[in-house]
Amino acid sequence: MMFRSHAPVSIGALAMRARQRIRAHFFAQHAVTAEEAVSFVPQDRIERTQFERMRGAGLVHEAEAGRYWFDLPAFRKQLDRTRAIMVPVVIVLCLAIAGVGMLFY
Repeated sequence: MMFRSHAPVSIGALAMRARQRIRAHFFAQHAVTAEEAVSFVPQDRIERTQFERMRGAGLVHEAEAGRYWFDLPAFRKQLDRTRAIMVPVVIVLCLAIAGVGMLFY
């Protein structure tokens, strides 16, 4: 009997939740400009990793030591890039599934 690991899915879900918590922290305090920067301390290793990735991607900026803000225009651009990639992929997958369905009709 072979057991499949669900670790990659769980890690992806944990990373997604960490990014959501980080965004929520800045949105709740309306820290979306350098003037409105707030302090942020990651609560665990996953949140720290995602926070650093968000900083590296230009979504979170440091205004001064320990005070950060969330860049909404950069976030919107990232969402647009993701959609530009995912929409054609989903369309192709749907067409492939429909084609396979037609083969067995």
